[in-house]
Amino acid sequence: MSETYERDSFFVAYIKWHYGQGLKEFFGVMGNFLWFIVHFFSFKLLLKTLFTPWKRLGENYEGGFDLGAFASSVIVNGLMRTVGFVTKIIVLSVGVVSYVLVLVFAFFLFLIWILAPFILIGSVILSATFFVI
Repeated sequence: MSETYERDSFFVAYIKWHYGQGLKEFFGVMGNFLWFIVHFFSFKLLLKTLFTPWKRLGENYEGGFDLGAFASSVIVNGLMRTVGFVTKIIVLSVGVVSYVLVLVFAFFLFLIWILAPFILIGSVILSATFFVI
């Protein structure tokens, strides 16, 4: 055990941990959640391949002078690129919304974490006065 915990009272040791190591671990956990979202939704890869065809589907134009084959190839490839773009934009949007929700949730958890000892002390005082009356 640490010397700090042996010399200090339980309450003082808890406050030191809560606002020291506990807060550091809290930010580490929240950072892990954000890292997970960034890598789960592959933001970097989706942005790099935003205009590539969906699942690399497409039609190859064999060459030559066949206007129907050329038009078919252009239409199918354009359609696959459009499908890929729309799908990736939707996934990116869901990822960004998830990221923002985790940030908001982390902010509220941070506020609760900071205020938790005061809430605990206040609730003990209020419950003591409630039962005395």
